[in-house]
Amino acid sequence: MTSFLNEQFFQLSKREKFYAILVTSLFFSLFMLFFQPFGVNNYDPKEEITPLFTITMFGLGILVCIILLINEFVLFPLIFKNEVYKWHILLWLLWTNVYTATFIFLAYNYLGSWHDFHWKSWFDFIGNFTTVSIIPLVAIYFYAKIQQVQHRSETSIDHEKEGIKIIQIPSESQSEIKSFALESLLYLEPEDNYVAIHYLHQEKEEKTLVRTTLKKIEDLNLHPALVRCHRSYTINLFHLANYEGNNQQGMIKLDHVAKSIPVSRSYASNLLLQLK
Repeated sequence: MTSFLNEQFFQLSKREKFYAILVTSLFFSLFMLFFQPFGVNNYDPKEEITPLFTITMFGLGILVCIILLINEFVLFPLIFKNEVYKWHILLWLLWTNVYTATFIFLAYNYLGSWHDFHWKSWFDFIGNFTTVSIIPLVAIYFYAKIQQVQHRSETSIDHEKEGIKIIQIPSESQSEIKSFALESLLYLEPEDNYVAIHYLHQEKEEKTLVRTTLKKIEDLNLHPALVRCHRSYTINLFHLANYEGNNQQGMIKLDHVAKSIPVSRSYASNLLLQLK
């Protein structure tokens, strides 16, 4: 679970975020208008939808839109200036729900002459708002997953046109594929139920996770330069800086990697053959 939360999160473009906010705000207005939750109809099922009520609900939708725009385009860049991980997004979604629900709660009470302005109502409102927000969040999540797959496919095609060898590492269930330029891969190692893929990004070592095993990756025969050197390591020979040892065991230094990587007895002879 910890490994999953430490994976990098694929982010939508600013344009896609803007459209997602517009759709979410419209959904909120229509949901409030036709389903009338939170007691907006004074708990009277026969309450009619009047022009004033319609304007009020769409006014709340506009308020939601403004709140989310500030949240995503002002606060988010101030807080997350580097890579964004899945645990960041989970905390951000929690904050967004509380933050947005609080403003709507205040607006709702303002329109109702503060008739329901107390702690219990606030907590209930946050819970109810979170329940409603699940629908657009799920829709946005699946849209983001589709965009992520499409982005990877387009990136692979572009790299192939440029003559760059692309390595694709699928997850155990084939539900996720991570793509890398061969030259960017450094080494792979197991981490819990995942494989940690260490790679170069802007001349710095980065790490991402995929749910699979080193053995399954080895069986794919992705490229001759990706060589198993230990039960817990697969290295990219393109980044080999130094090997100290013999045909029994040794230690490897890779460019851009601070630590030394061990070579075990069962893999040493094959590694030396690759180096000749």
